[in-house]
Amino acid sequence: MKYFITWILIGLLSTPMIAVSEKNTAFIYPPWKHTWGVVKATPFKLRMFVGNKTRFNDPQGIAVARMDSWDDPERTGDDDEITAYGVNSGDNCIIYNRSMYALGVYGLDRKHTKFKHPWGIAADSKGNVYVADRGNARVVRLFNPKEDLKYKGEIGGPGTEPGQFVDPRGVALDGDGNLYVTDVGLGRVSVFDDDGQLKDVWEGFDAPDGIAAVGRSERWNYYRWTKEGVAVTDSAKLELPFVVVIDSANQRIRKLSHDGVLLAETHASDWSVNKADLSFVTLDYHNQLLVTDRNNGCIHKLDRKLNYLTRFGRSGKKGDYRFDQPRGIAVYRRFGQIIVSERKGAQYLWVAVDVPKFETTVHIDTATVIDSVLYHLDLNFYLTEPAYCTFDVVDDVGRFVTRLTRSRRRFHAGEQQYTWWGVKLPKSLPDNSPQPPSGYELGNPLPLGEYRVRAQFRATYSSRDFFNTEREAVFRIE
Repeated sequence: MKYFITWILIGLLSTPMIAVSEKNTAFIYPPWKHTWGVVKATPFKLRMFVGNKTRFNDPQGIAVARMDSWDDPERTGDDDEITAYGVNSGDNCIIYNRSMYALGVYGLDRKHTKFKHPWGIAADSKGNVYVADRGNARVVRLFNPKEDLKYKGEIGGPGTEPGQFVDPRGVALDGDGNLYVTDVGLGRVSVFDDDGQLKDVWEGFDAPDGIAAVGRSERWNYYRWTKEGVAVTDSAKLELPFVVVIDSANQRIRKLSHDGVLLAETHASDWSVNKADLSFVTLDYHNQLLVTDRNNGCIHKLDRKLNYLTRFGRSGKKGDYRFDQPRGIAVYRRFGQIIVSERKGAQYLWVAVDVPKFETTVHIDTATVIDSVLYHLDLNFYLTEPAYCTFDVVDDVGRFVTRLTRSRRRFHAGEQQYTWWGVKLPKSLPDNSPQPPSGYELGNPLPLGEYRVRAQFRATYSSRDFFNTEREAVFRIE
């Protein structure tokens, strides 16, 4: 499926695909043949498709979903056809693609559902759409059976009682049927079930704004649970469903359990980021956080434990990988497709991987037997995204010598180390020679000389078939 059909319908400008110009490749534009170069939205393109109905006027939240009603079980080529919903706050409407061939605008000229300064938005595959309607102190529930958004009701209303709102901002769905709503004016998060009934109220926040959540029933989750509530892996047992909230004047991120218990928190100052304005947040397939920063014109990325991973992009109205006051952000967890709204448009990106550090260290063990010496080679590197990694050794003239990994290995994000064990001279090791620790395999021995490790890193999403990040490091056996 060609993503360009969807994106041209939401006002994207066709421009030639340009090679990655930034050193950071944590995110990338999709290849030309995949999108026909359609990666950026502009006011001009939007006007071409909606005329004078609306214009980009203070865009805010974005939500994406692969709708069940669009699915053809006989085809796999349509699995990445997503529906995107964007809040156009200044014009009090929602812009969305009604199909792969048509654009819809909801909220104009509707007296009983008229928005007033809408902000956050959330959507699921069943067609449910929730919009935080700030000016009316409510959450509007819409439904998209296949093409057209329809009014289904509203939650809350003006007031300070539980279940009411003063200034609702962020909305999030967790996959388990729970809806979370932040309220800047009341400093709390309200939790509702899928019928709109209040379940819980979490107090003690300082102007909570952006919010994201993940539940056990979320299909596209690396830490999966079965429908019966049993963890598929041991790591999933430790990866409790959770919610992340931006608060404290858009400077802090808090992670909470589904019962509202604080699990962790981090502050923009902890990342050495000045004058941050953390607007919106979303969670990817690995439960990592992608957070937009309006003031610094970038995306911050954190792992699920709130450890900082990387910062991507720069402020600017023109140029690749520059953002003009980025606001809403959404990711389709299955394929790593990302949409970021800006002051006057939007951008479409893929999750990729960057490797800001790649080093090698050779360690020679003190014990020797005859002419053989056991050594091990440490590869120390840093990943901004879980990745498939391949390590090859070439000699000083670039000829292939050996592959250090027997097959493609998967590593998590953050600081990583891979150890390869070998023999200094090409002789077999006697039984009494030092042995590598449990879990390591003995590699093919290398003669004395200078070598290079050539590494390839590929993200685990769709981008792995189109892009890879390469690094090289020199080491000597002497």
